[in-house]
Amino acid sequence: MKKRVVITGLGAVSPLGNTKEEFWNGLVEGKSGIAPMTSLDLSCYKSKLGGEVRDLLPEIHLGKKGLRYLKKGTYFLGSAAKMALDDSKLPQDGSLEDKIGIIIGSSLGNFSETTDYFYEIIRNNPSELSPMCSYDVALNSSVNYVSVLFKAKGPVRTISAGFTSSIDAIEDAYRMIRNDRAKVMITGGVEQISIDLYLIFYLRKYLSGINGGQEISAPFDTKRNGFIMAEGSYVIILEELQHALERGAAIYGEIKGFGNTYVGAKNYSLLERVSSVEKAMQEALQHAGIKKEELDCMSVNANGCKIQDPIEANAIQFLYGEDVKHIPISAIKSNVGESYGTAGAAQLVSTAMSINNGIIPHIINHQGKEPENNLNLVLGKPLRKQTNHAMINNMDFEGNNSCLVVSRFIQ
Repeated sequence: MKKRVVITGLGAVSPLGNTKEEFWNGLVEGKSGIAPMTSLDLSCYKSKLGGEVRDLLPEIHLGKKGLRYLKKGTYFLGSAAKMALDDSKLPQDGSLEDKIGIIIGSSLGNFSETTDYFYEIIRNNPSELSPMCSYDVALNSSVNYVSVLFKAKGPVRTISAGFTSSIDAIEDAYRMIRNDRAKVMITGGVEQISIDLYLIFYLRKYLSGINGGQEISAPFDTKRNGFIMAEGSYVIILEELQHALERGAAIYGEIKGFGNTYVGAKNYSLLERVSSVEKAMQEALQHAGIKKEELDCMSVNANGCKIQDPIEANAIQFLYGEDVKHIPISAIKSNVGESYGTAGAAQLVSTAMSINNGIIPHIINHQGKEPENNLNLVLGKPLRKQTNHAMINNMDFEGNNSCLVVSRFIQ
């Protein structure tokens, strides 16, 4: 029989705070982690807001040794992983080294450090560069650091699949345990704000405010006009059920199923893209063995973009038909922004906390939805409701769609 996979630890480094409690409390209290960016000089650009990580002290979690050679993305991931492992109460003395692995999603990783490194090579004599300049510049650098720090000798890899990277990484980690290749997996995502990434999104006109209007993260709202970029790291400890039970671990929930589809954004109609998102949700439900009527809530992609929000809204309406008003819809990007490759992991941390607290966070910055949108959005205040089964949706602009179903653990 396939192994069951449960969540036993959570860690968060986010624009709302640098613990899972601060992240969760910020969502429930309707706080925003979005503010004018301080890490970049954006005086020449229209879009100036971001969801930055502030006041993180990585030495508390990682010690001081070697920190000067690391970049902020590695600080984020290392700190979130340490908090998740502490939360899980797993031993960190190396006794699990052959049973534990790491799979992390990141769309571009330490991309800015890579470009800075090559700039230094061009500008200076390469023979004069310190070898440590290249220590933390690759996409997989952060994951390699964490694997060494926590003595993980199981499967270790980085998944880069655009905005769905962390959900896809969580799925790979889940399958490693299901197929008995590991007992414990450290998984989730990490992203960092940089001028390189800002310009990629800015030049493609994805950012809120670039085309006029208020600069705001407002999913499913009539005034939405793009997303606000964000950074952070969200880490989830997945564990084989029997392994968790034998050590008396607290269990946040059980991972039940996934769905993945792709339809190229440039080559297909909006209707085909809507159908692709709907199919991903159907696959996730089928894999989980759950009917759509059994879902208690959905944490959706909803990043406030002009095209993506209607695609997702229509896909949900196609899936449910006339029953769509019975499923509560939550969207946390109004609080923390769009953290692209780690957004799905952020949604899973939030949803796991919802399952354990009986609260579904509400969407902030919302004033009025379009008349064709019939979704049951959680607005105004958090919804107190027991969540037994929840779905998480992730989409990107290139046509990737990934969904995950997580459930309350029932032995």
